[in-house]
Amino acid sequence: MSRTHVILVTHTPERLRRTILGVAWSSVRPDSLTLSCDSDNPEIEAAARDACAEGGIGMTLVLRANTGKGRPAQARNNAVRALVERHETDDADALVFFDGDCVPDHHAIERHGQSIRPRRLVLGWRYDLSPEQDAAFDDAKLRAGELPFSPDPEQTRSIEERHRRYKRQVLWKRLGIGKEHKPKVLGANFGLTLGDYRRINGHDETYENWAQEDDDFGRRLYRAGTRPILRLTDVLAYHQYHVTRAPTDWKRSANAGRLDEPCPMVCAHGLRDPADQPPVRVITFP
Repeated sequence: MSRTHVILVTHTPERLRRTILGVAWSSVRPDSLTLSCDSDNPEIEAAARDACAEGGIGMTLVLRANTGKGRPAQARNNAVRALVERHETDDADALVFFDGDCVPDHHAIERHGQSIRPRRLVLGWRYDLSPEQDAAFDDAKLRAGELPFSPDPEQTRSIEERHRRYKRQVLWKRLGIGKEHKPKVLGANFGLTLGDYRRINGHDETYENWAQEDDDFGRRLYRAGTRPILRLTDVLAYHQYHVTRAPTDWKRSANAGRLDEPCPMVCAHGLRDPADQPPVRVITFP
C-alpha cells in the first residue's frame, strides 16, 4: 500500500507553528513529515520541536546554511533526498508539498492522497489571509476540523475563477496549444508520486531566488506525460499573513527568460546530482 509523505519548505521560524499543527490535526495524518529549510537558523529547529510536541507528531528536519540567495528548488530536493534516506519509500508513494507559512486545510492531505497516482500532478490552491483574518485565525477550530477563519466572498470567487481558467488551459493542452507550464503549479500546495518526481530529476536547482522554479517543474512534468488534476477549490491551504515583496511583472525576474528557452525534460542539477551547497544536516525527532 502506498504511503503519503508531507514536505514543508521554509527559510524562517515565523508561522511554522500553525502549519505543523495543521498537518498534525489533519483528517488523515501523513506517514511522514519532513521540514526542509533554506537556512540553518537554530530558531527554526526550536520552533519545529515545540510545534511537533504540541501536535504530537514526529518530523525529519533538514537544515543547511543559506547561500545568500533563495533556493526553494534545492530545499525541496533536499527534503526528498532525506525522506528516501530516512524512511521506507516506494515510487508509488505520494509526496504532498506545502510552504512553511501555508496551513493545510483539514482535508487537504487526505484529498491529495486520494487523488495522487502515477502520471498525475494534483494542483491545490490557497487563501491569502488578510491581516484581520490572520489575527482572528481560530486554532481551536483548526484542531476540530472546522474552517478557522471567515473567507471574504471575493477570495472564494477568485479561486473558483482560477479553477475555471485552469480547466480551459487543460483543454488547450489537449489540443496542443497554450503555454507549456500551464496550468501552473503553485509551489505552496501540490502533490505527485515519488516516481514522477524522480522521473524528471526533481526541481532544477539552478533556479535561484524568487519565481519560475515551480513553472519549470510543471513544464517538465507535463512534457513527461503527467496529467494535471485540478483540486483548486477543495484541496486548500491558508497562507498566513506577512509582509511580502511588492508585486512586480514576473517577466522582469532573472529566471523568467529561461522559460522561453528550450529545456530538457530531466534537469541537469536536481534530485540525483545537486548543485553545490553548504553541508546538509538531518535531524529526526521526537
